[in-house]
Amino acid sequence: RRAIVAALDAAVVRVDRVVAQTSQIERVRIEVTPRADRRDRSTGLAQGLGASATIPDIAIPDIAAPLVVPLCRTDAQLDAVIEAGATDVELDWMEMVGLSRAVARAKARGLRVGVATVRVQKPGEERIDAHLARLEPDWILVRSWGSLGYLAGLADHPTLHGDFSLNVTNSLTAGWVLGHGLETLTAAHDLDRDQLFALLAQAPRGRVAVTVHHHIPTFHTEHCVYAHLLSTGKDYKTCGRPCERSAVSLRDRVGLVHPVVVDVGCRNTIFNAQAQSAATLVPALLAEGVRRFRLELVRETADETQTLFTAYAALAAGTLAPAEVVRRAAVHEQFGVTRGTMRTLTVLR
Repeated sequence: RRAIVAALDAAVVRVDRVVAQTSQIERVRIEVTPRADRRDRSTGLAQGLGASATIPDIAIPDIAAPLVVPLCRTDAQLDAVIEAGATDVELDWMEMVGLSRAVARAKARGLRVGVATVRVQKPGEERIDAHLARLEPDWILVRSWGSLGYLAGLADHPTLHGDFSLNVTNSLTAGWVLGHGLETLTAAHDLDRDQLFALLAQAPRGRVAVTVHHHIPTFHTEHCVYAHLLSTGKDYKTCGRPCERSAVSLRDRVGLVHPVVVDVGCRNTIFNAQAQSAATLVPALLAEGVRRFRLELVRETADETQTLFTAYAALAAGTLAPAEVVRRAAVHEQFGVTRGTMRTLTVLR
């Protein structure tokens, strides 16, 4: 191995490193970039990507009312947002039969309904996306690039909204993905406050959604904690489905309890014990044209769900102050509410 490394090292052409000033780099970039490839602010996409990547002109007008979309994982949460007056809801169920019933129940109550794909699509799992499409939801929350490729390729697919897990962190990526089938995308959780607003300043207005309250998913694994701890089975055929009867959490060294949630593919997601809220940013987000605010629930009870939804809906409507929203949210959060990734950290230069 050392001989191979030495041979490769000797074969590398070495040149002196040249460090140019940012202004020089920008000048060269402008000079060598054809005009047709320069980014158009009205479309948010480099025209040079081709006609197939042109963003459809469906930008949300400034006069559109802001919308708070709760993501529910249980029947109790769904019933709570229905009673609270929600007009739109996203559903993330761990089994398809229950999901089908939930979609039908929400539609019967007059709600617009979206369903979520799994976080990771492995080869051969397009059948999961196909089943979601057959439910005829009003939209699908796309969580993986594989799902986007499959769903966008269907001749008659529902509206597609991108989740944070697509990890869109800059306007070039935003423009590309919006030009390939998404109506909106959710800003990546990697962004802090300043980076989020930098993205909004360059992305097509009204096409970026923001998650205003959630327990951030910290770990996603194919290893099933439920089957390991509560069963002697080896897979979904022999485990006895303990996930349908029990709720598992992991307690860390400082005493925080992190929920473990199973998806339809029997994979586990560990959610952070502490909720993150972007309530203080909502007035500024509204000014930047954000009209779709997402509220992700994990294990909130029906009462807690109603409290959160009504508070954030009032905030988006301008009838409740951000500080009061955070106060109401913190009442039921055992481990508190933080700003999380929305804090702007000091950058060393």
